[in-house]
Amino acid sequence: MLFDLSGLDILGLTLTAIFGFTVGKLRRTQSAEGKAAERDMQRAKAIIEEFEGIAAKLQQAVQQHQQQVVQFKDRVKAASKGHRNADWNDFSVEAERILKPTLALADQVARAYDQIKQQSNFLVNLQESRIDALTGVGNRRMFDQSLENHRALLNRYGKQFSLAIIDLDHFKRINDTHGHMRGDQALAAVGKLLRELARETDVVARYGGEEFVILMPETLLDGARVFCERVRREIESKLDLTASIGLASTEDYGLTAELVNAADQALYQAKEAGRNQVFASDSNGCHLVLQAESDEIQVPALDSRDLEVATS
Repeated sequence: MLFDLSGLDILGLTLTAIFGFTVGKLRRTQSAEGKAAERDMQRAKAIIEEFEGIAAKLQQAVQQHQQQVVQFKDRVKAASKGHRNADWNDFSVEAERILKPTLALADQVARAYDQIKQQSNFLVNLQESRIDALTGVGNRRMFDQSLENHRALLNRYGKQFSLAIIDLDHFKRINDTHGHMRGDQALAAVGKLLRELARETDVVARYGGEEFVILMPETLLDGARVFCERVRREIESKLDLTASIGLASTEDYGLTAELVNAADQALYQAKEAGRNQVFASDSNGCHLVLQAESDEIQVPALDSRDLEVATS
């Protein structure tokens, strides 16, 4: 079996292109979508594992082939000993010319294998740099990038979105009374619940301390009010915790800084009003989202917030 060096070059270029596309796609989706990014990461890891298996088998095949090449060269040299005619000399030179490219093949395969491992490590580091290790949701860096991406979509295509800031009530008491380990368990439980409740296109992140944020693409204030009230109820009923939530939408606040500030002010109002409530901020100020109010807006399921009359 003879290997064409140009074929290996093509293989290397193909691998580079595939990984470049995968990493690029992952980087874009990671900053914009929480659960979708996790799925892309799993797919990327599966691709890497497959290529690692291919590279390992290819490396083994090359080693076996290299042994055959060496044996063949030795036989040619042995057969040519004592023969001075031009045919044997030409045959030896020709064999050397044909077989020479294969001698460097094992080294090139090894380098390709190392490149795959480097890409694997890069993807893992990329994932870890955007995920909060304790809660499993996005971290502040991921949220900031997602917010910037959706701001650009709003400016270019008019894609509206809403933002909720969630703060666990009296969280310091948990740490003071039961210890920080219990507090960490509570944060992890909240992160898990928020991931389960959110849509695949929503961005869930830990904003800092006991605060979380949910960015809801193509969701206007009415739909976001329903969802946030459900989140509040679920936290209270399933985790034996309470949370105050502040909400705002790009309907009323076009600039990113104004949107975050409006949601934060709504959260402050929820805290001041007694906690365990959802307050929404719009052009008329901050107002309480009542359970009865949210029930009036019929939304069949959490994944059906598209009926929020998102502008196109």
